[in-house]
Amino acid sequence: MQINPLKAPFGSEVTGLDLNQAVSPENAERLNQALLDNIVLVLRDQDLTAEGYCKGMAVFGEPMLQHRLAFRLPECPEVSRVINREKMRPAANWHTDHTNHDEPPKATVLYARKLPSKGGDTSFADMYAGLKNLSPDSRSQIDGLFTVNHMESSNPTYSDADREAFDGGARHPMVRTHPESGKKALYFHVTKATGVDGMEADAVRPFLQDLLAQSIRRENTLRHKWRMGDVVICDNRCAMHSVDPNFDQTEERLLWRIILKGDRPV
Repeated sequence: MQINPLKAPFGSEVTGLDLNQAVSPENAERLNQALLDNIVLVLRDQDLTAEGYCKGMAVFGEPMLQHRLAFRLPECPEVSRVINREKMRPAANWHTDHTNHDEPPKATVLYARKLPSKGGDTSFADMYAGLKNLSPDSRSQIDGLFTVNHMESSNPTYSDADREAFDGGARHPMVRTHPESGKKALYFHVTKATGVDGMEADAVRPFLQDLLAQSIRRENTLRHKWRMGDVVICDNRCAMHSVDPNFDQTEERLLWRIILKGDRPV
C-alpha cells in the first residue's frame, strides 16, 4: 500500500489497497492517520459489492444509517445511492453532511458506480484553512455561535418517515474543535442551518453565504475528477464538499455513499 500526496493543496491518493481483503492493523493505523493528516483520501481501483464496500469502510469507523430511506440499498441499508435521478438534485452548495443529526457523521465516503462521459467532479474544501480565511470581524462574530439545523423543507427526496426520524433541529457550533486533531474548523451546512443564535431567520442564509465566500478559495480546495473504481473519503469535521452540476444530465451519475458515525460537535 502506497499513500502519496495529490497535486492539490491537501489530500492523498492510496494505491495498492484492495478493500475486498482484510486490512492489516498496521495499514489500518496508517490509513486513519492519513485521513487526519490529509482531510481527503482517494482509494484507487476498487471493485466492491455493497456488502464489501461497507465492510471495507469499517477500517475508518462504524457506518450509520442515512436519511433518504428510499435511496438505501435493500441488500445493505448502510449504503445509499447518490444519483441525478428520482428527483435528487446534485448538491452544488458547499456543505458538510447530515448536520440535522445531533451526532453528525465523522466522515463521508463516496464510491463511483456510474459516471457521465465528462464532468460531475466533486470538490472539497479544507475548513481549518477556511476558518483562518475569515476577516477578523467575521471570525470574532461567530465565536460561540450555534446553528440550528433541519432537513430542507423544499427537498422532494425526503419522506415523511425521514423527517420524523431525523429532523429534530440539531444545534451545532459554528467553530468546531476536531475531536482528534484538536484544531478548529468552520462548521455549518448552508441550507440545513435554519437559524443562528440571535439572528433573524431571513438574515441567516446571506450571513452564511458571505462566510463561504470568504472562507473557500482556490488555495484551500481540491477538485476530484472521478475515475471508475475510486472510493473517496473526506473528514466531515473539518471539510466541506460540493458537486459541479454542469454535466450532461441525460447521462447517469451514480455514487454509493456511506457515512461513518461521529460525535456531538464541540
